[in-house]
Amino acid sequence: KPIQNREIKTNKLSFNLVIPTNEEREFYLQLKGKYAYFGNLQLYNSQEFFFNEQISINSFYIFIFGIFTIVLIFSGFLFIKLKEKIYFYYFGYAFFYLIYTVNISGVLVYLNLQYYIYELQATGAFTTAFLTLFSIEYLKIKKHLKWFHKVLTLVAYSLFVLGILLIYSYTPWNKVINNTVGFINLLLIVTSIVLYFKGQLYTKYYIFIMLLFFTFIILFTMMVAGVVEYDLITRYGYIFGSSIELIFFTLLLVNNYAVAKNKQIKYQNDLLLFKNNQEKLLKEEVEKRTKELNKTNKKLSNLVKERELLLKEVFHRVKNNFHMITGILWFESQKYKEKDIFTELINRIKSMSKLHEYLLYSSNNLKEINSKTYLKDILENIMSAYSKKDFKLNFEIHKIDLNFDEALYLGIIINEIVSNSIKHNKSQDNKIDLSFKELDGKLRLDIKDDGDEFSQNKKGLGLNLVDEFSKKLNSSKYFFSFEKGTCFTLEFLKKVDE
Repeated sequence: KPIQNREIKTNKLSFNLVIPTNEEREFYLQLKGKYAYFGNLQLYNSQEFFFNEQISINSFYIFIFGIFTIVLIFSGFLFIKLKEKIYFYYFGYAFFYLIYTVNISGVLVYLNLQYYIYELQATGAFTTAFLTLFSIEYLKIKKHLKWFHKVLTLVAYSLFVLGILLIYSYTPWNKVINNTVGFINLLLIVTSIVLYFKGQLYTKYYIFIMLLFFTFIILFTMMVAGVVEYDLITRYGYIFGSSIELIFFTLLLVNNYAVAKNKQIKYQNDLLLFKNNQEKLLKEEVEKRTKELNKTNKKLSNLVKERELLLKEVFHRVKNNFHMITGILWFESQKYKEKDIFTELINRIKSMSKLHEYLLYSSNNLKEINSKTYLKDILENIMSAYSKKDFKLNFEIHKIDLNFDEALYLGIIINEIVSNSIKHNKSQDNKIDLSFKELDGKLRLDIKDDGDEFSQNKKGLGLNLVDEFSKKLNSSKYFFSFEKGTCFTLEFLKKVDE
């Protein structure tokens, strides 16, 4: 009945009996329930009933609700933080156990929900199912006992199905669930004992808790079957056992979390130690390699200096040999009236000598010869050699870095073309314009005078030298044009070092 329709406004099965003083009366009580039970009836006066019996049992349930709520918050927090299945299963276990306890406590009558007490008995099946799944994870059954894992998993999921069936029909599924719960608790105890003897010593606490809880479950099952009488221990003992079980399991989870955390800390410390050791080894290796590199660099530096000295000595000797040859040729030219032959020869030798002088006094880098400085020296030498000739030489030379071969070949070609222009131009005002620059990715040499056209089929030594040394330049081509004088054009690509 709803609480407001009851003779005594309480959630327990209570009746108000009036017995006059010094009289005896007989009362017959007929009860109808879903299962059999027997036991003694308790008679209280109103003060004893309300202040002793009711307050004590309701205080007990308030204590149980408090424990379940704390466990729910704790397990929910761990699941959200760690995202591990074991905490989700434990949360489900505590949640459905809380609903189950609320249901059997009689609290629903105060909310006028007493009509659903039999349907809510399904939470007992859900509770055991989550307990089984939690135990599988905690005991690591899948790792150690694969056959037990399959059986326990199958029974756990079957309990979810049985719980749903009980919602639709209390009989006979309540009895099936009770038997299944007893079987699965027994199976969990056996499994944990097997694991203990296989060396998994951490299961001893689990075995103790489950044996305690299972004892109260047996008493409750025997009471429901009508084997033992209804009393506080047989009726509420398993609630007390479940509370102890929840507390112990929570402590086991805390310990499990602490162990995992300690492992994580140890792992992090090991990583940090490994990192420090690696850094130390790396530092030592870097220092070792740095010393080796410094020694190697010192040796290379000494070799470079020795090479520079050798090159300077080579350039110096080559220059002296060129000067000696030109000196001999000059003395020999004094014997003859036709001195132009010797002048051409001397200029050819000087054009090669200038490169060695440049490298000796201006730069030691064979790959970066300044075209502006080097070619200007060659042109000034030509003007000095033909100072008695009437000509005017204008030049525009851009600063371009040439390698040794390019500079040598270009110097010889310029000497031949300019010398021929001075020697063979018969005009009174011989004007020679020379330009060397980079145009559209190519190096271009233009030498133009106002002389007459000549036959390119008749090649003397000078044109043969021009032809040979032009071919040595990278992707080169040259040609003569005769529009308003004679113009020599040479184009080539700068060689890229590999």
